[in-house]
Amino acid sequence: MGETFADRWSRKEFACAYGDFRTAMVTFGAAVLPAEAAPCLSFNQASRPAPIWEVFGAPSEWPPSDRERLAALRVIGSDGAGNPLCVDEGSEAVLLLDHEDGFRTQQFVNGSVVQLAECLLSYMGEREVERFRLAVLAIDPAALAEGSFWWHEAAGIGRET
Repeated sequence: MGETFADRWSRKEFACAYGDFRTAMVTFGAAVLPAEAAPCLSFNQASRPAPIWEVFGAPSEWPPSDRERLAALRVIGSDGAGNPLCVDEGSEAVLLLDHEDGFRTQQFVNGSVVQLAECLLSYMGEREVERFRLAVLAIDPAALAEGSFWWHEAAGIGRET
């Protein structure tokens, strides 16, 4: 039997000198995600994905047109700015939505939650942009398309803030 995702995550945390710290894991169906991970992501909804209108306000506050437009999306987490990370129930793609424009702007993250988990693992502690890009290309080539979430994150690797 192969090493689990949680075991590979813990091993890499240790290799990155995060010490004995063990990140909590959450499940999304058969997939496993860290509860929190760089770059400023949390997956507090992954075990119980919910429609956006249940996470952001009361369902009765949402017009039917917005509920229809967002019906296929389930919130699994968020970024550091409070934007929801969602899974599209039809395609299984992971998308980041901008909460400041009524969730109209959607940014592609990954083609699946499993691919998201593997990209997070590749991102952890990475300081070499080209090595990260090659890892993402092997996991989910579409995740490096111009304007995508990982395309932006790759551009920031190795830059001092």
